[in-house]
Amino acid sequence: MSGACYCLALRRASRRLIRIYDQVLAEHGLTIAQFSLLPWIHAMKRPTVQRLAEKSQMDQSTLSRGLALLERDGLVTSDVDPDDRRKRILRLTEEGRRRMMTASGAWKQAQDEVAAGLGDVSLSDLMRDIGRLGA
Repeated sequence: MSGACYCLALRRASRRLIRIYDQVLAEHGLTIAQFSLLPWIHAMKRPTVQRLAEKSQMDQSTLSRGLALLERDGLVTSDVDPDDRRKRILRLTEEGRRRMMTASGAWKQAQDEVAAGLGDVSLSDLMRDIGRLGA
């Protein structure tokens, strides 16, 4: 192999970004993985684990483990879907909405830190290119 491995470079960058976000969100009792689910649940109509996994591009078992922590902490509830008893409908609790709103400032702080660290890089170009990799 010659040159840099794109996959390893992106994994290294991903771990660094996760640390930045997790650090600022810790004061709110959240990780970036947990925080990122709250707006999805809030915005979706009748979100189920299956639909949330599809939208967030996560596998259902990983998502279920993350949701269990959010339920344990009283941020999310799940009820049986009356139309399909095999599915559960997710809902943010009042505490979940409050935590999402207060943690948004910390998330913005992490966003600003990442942007400042990139210097002259065009963030819109970077997001477009990352999006193409994930397509």
